[in-house]
Amino acid sequence: MSQEFFIFNYKFEYQAMKNFKLIICSLCLDIILSSCVDNNDSLVKKKIMQRIQITGLGMLKDLEIESIQKVNDTTYKGVHSFKHPFLDLKDLRLTRNYFFTADLDSIKGYEILKKEMKSEGEWVEVEG
Repeated sequence: MSQEFFIFNYKFEYQAMKNFKLIICSLCLDIILSSCVDNNDSLVKKKIMQRIQITGLGMLKDLEIESIQKVNDTTYKGVHSFKHPFLDLKDLRLTRNYFFTADLDSIKGYEILKKEMKSEGEWVEVEG
């Protein structure tokens, strides 16, 4: 009877160790995958900020990226606001779709979805 107990105990401990290893491996994989997503998000934000600064020739004041949303694998929707140097430092906000290369290394282009100007404390859409 004691031999059967040891065999049962061994099988139980062996299964517990397998489960423990599986849990540890899945946690490591989760951490690795989530860090890759964070790196892609920070890379996308960096590339969008660089594109805005270059397009504004470094003259935009109080530049702030308000939000970035992933549309698909290579397209991101970004909303940014700034004070325009030629419009008496009026607050402007642009919403754009940014089109990236497949490896997210560079922006191929963008399209403007919405232009807004702050008037009387509210954002108002601007035509043109």
